[in-house]
Amino acid sequence: MNDLSVAITALVSAYFFGAIPSGVIIGRLWRGVDIRSYGSGGSGATNVNRTLGPRAGAVVLASDITKGLLVTGIVRYLVGADAWLIASVGTVTVLGHMFPAYIQFRGGKGVAAGLGALAIISPISAVIALSGVIIALVSKFVSLGSIIGTSLSLGALIIFSAFEFRIGMWDHDRWYLLFAIPVSILIIWSHQANIERLTKGDESKLENKAAPRRAQ
Repeated sequence: MNDLSVAITALVSAYFFGAIPSGVIIGRLWRGVDIRSYGSGGSGATNVNRTLGPRAGAVVLASDITKGLLVTGIVRYLVGADAWLIASVGTVTVLGHMFPAYIQFRGGKGVAAGLGALAIISPISAVIALSGVIIALVSKFVSLGSIIGTSLSLGALIIFSAFEFRIGMWDHDRWYLLFAIPVSILIIWSHQANIERLTKGDESKLENKAAPRRAQ
């Protein structure tokens, strides 16, 4: 295949792989339920955790991270694509996760898939993103951890890429801005309702046991 064919194939594959609705699939397999009918109505790991419990939530989280990790990793290490395509594939995977054609374009918030892609694009930025996990565990607000972890890690990637820093064995190409800027905007945008609830003190906390409440 020529370069254009490779790029088109990679981008289309990234979307449809990223769009696989892990939460919906696990909900069906785990308890035979449509996870979108419970809790927040979302299909992401947080709603699965609240509805079906931490083990189911962990499976969905790992699945969603793997989507970003696998697709971006294949394009980078097996295809040997240029930096612009690596970054674009990561972004399209997140778009697929957030707007999946399989379930009427209503997916997750992009954090897990974005973290998987980020681990391939800039491992040091992915480590910074783990600060969000600590914040979520301490505060019990997953959304707060997601927002802060995304802001710190992708903010760092923007700086690393803009100045083309080399950190350890990892180079940061300016093309990585094609991932850092749109994905940070998408993830923060997807948390608008959470931000509003956090400011009002109405945001739900992370629980250690399942609480299967019907979605409103």
